[in-house]
Amino acid sequence: MRFLAFLAVLALAGCGGHGSPAPRTSASAAAPPGPGTTLYAGGDWAVVVDDAQATAFHRVGGTWKPDRSGAVKIRVLGPDGTVASIPQVAAELSAKAPLVESGMWVDGTELLAKGGGLTATRGTIYGAPAVPLAKGKHVAVAYGRTSGHATAVGWSFRVQ
Repeated sequence: MRFLAFLAVLALAGCGGHGSPAPRTSASAAAPPGPGTTLYAGGDWAVVVDDAQATAFHRVGGTWKPDRSGAVKIRVLGPDGTVASIPQVAAELSAKAPLVESGMWVDGTELLAKGGGLTATRGTIYGAPAVPLAKGKHVAVAYGRTSGHATAVGWSFRVQ
C-alpha cells in the first residue's frame, strides 16, 4: 500500500508539486529572494533558479530561507552532455522521511513528470519537453520535498 501511495504522490507531485488541483501562487511581496526566477511557489515552499543553480526555499515565520539541510537527496539521471532535441529528463529522489512533493522544469517550463518507486522515501521522476528544444544550452531543474525539508538541483545540457 505504501508503494501505491508513493506512486500516487509522485505522479501528482511530478505535475508541479501538488497533490491537489490548487493553483500555483505567483511571485508577490512574499516571493522568495533572488537572484533568479521563481519556478514554483506554493504554500511555504518555493524553487528558484539562477542560471543552472537551483535552490529550494522554505518560508518560516514569514521569512524565506534556503533549505541547505541536504535532507532530500537528488541524483541527476539525465540528460547530460549533448542530447537530442526532445531529451528525457530524470532524477532519483531519496530522503529519510516520506517524499510528499516533486517537480521538474526545463528552461523554466514545467514538465509533465511521471514517477515511481518502491518506498515512500525513494523514487524516480522523469519527463520530456512537450516540443523540441532549440540547439544550444538548456537548464533542467529537479525538486523534491518531505514535510520538513526540500532540495532543488539544477544542471545544464546541450542540444545539437
